[in-house]
Amino acid sequence: MPPLHLELAPFSPSDYPTLASWITDERIQAVWSANTFPYPLTREDLEDFMVLCRTDTPYREFMKATDAETGDMVGVFSLKRIDSMGRTGHLSMIMVSPECRGRGTGSAMVRAAIKRGFETKGFRRMQLYVFNFNTAAKTCYEACGMTNEGPGNLKMTYKGEHWQVEVMGIEKEVIGDR
Repeated sequence: MPPLHLELAPFSPSDYPTLASWITDERIQAVWSANTFPYPLTREDLEDFMVLCRTDTPYREFMKATDAETGDMVGVFSLKRIDSMGRTGHLSMIMVSPECRGRGTGSAMVRAAIKRGFETKGFRRMQLYVFNFNTAAKTCYEACGMTNEGPGNLKMTYKGEHWQVEVMGIEKEVIGDR
């Protein structure tokens, strides 16, 4: 059962140990961050990323989702503007606590992130990249109303494997119809 209510807040350095505990191997970190960080994730690397987010405010955020009842962090994501007109937001580095996976928590968090992008940031479109083999993530994003728009231009190599990125997106009008 997903948390009844999620709250979003900026990720803070004190959240690092929880996030680090979710990253149990190099592949999990690579899928989550698309090799944004060297493995293993260090507090310093994450703090450098948070400085970038603060420097690029209001265009980039690294957020956490917490269960409103328990206060436990249940997920994280990054949200940034990707076009000069400020019309498109991009979600990335989406991860849900292993204990909360398969219970709708990811969908609840992604819906909250999309809502934040549309209502707080004023985006007209939200998108994300997902590796083509990550079927659980694609199912989650589809449950949030996102449409798979096909292969993107980005590819990543991980230990000799070639990972293809797919683009998923949603327009603000789609949310208005829900």
